[in-house]
Amino acid sequence: MKIGANIKKLRIRAGLTQQQLARKIEVTPSAVCNYETDISFPKSEILYKIFYALRTSPNELFGYSPMESEEVRRHMEKFKKLDEIGRENVDRFTDSELERKEGIAVRIAARNGDSDSEIQIKKQSDKQISNLPDYNGGRK
Repeated sequence: MKIGANIKKLRIRAGLTQQQLARKIEVTPSAVCNYETDISFPKSEILYKIFYALRTSPNELFGYSPMESEEVRRHMEKFKKLDEIGRENVDRFTDSELERKEGIAVRIAARNGDSDSEIQIKKQSDKQISNLPDYNGGRK
């Protein structure tokens, strides 16, 4: 599929007319028609506007779609529908979850005598955690 057909498909998916897309990317409606029919190719600064206006990636616009699971595609479609605040929230949550999963820093509560204190440990590999305080178990 050529880029023109992809622009048209993505424009329709976004629920935009050629005139609406033209306003968003600051070109004439006839320019959008020319892009969709492969008469002309958008300049690079217009391509960036098209990516943003159609909430798409260069890979999708140019027709490259690596094999992804259906779950990943479903999540990407939801992400594309978010506004800027929603995308920032997803980014923050994703960063937080990656830190948790990769064990960059883990905080645990440890009992030391009669008081609670926190220690910080770092995960060194999937199976080893070191620098833990000695704990003999039981109560005094």
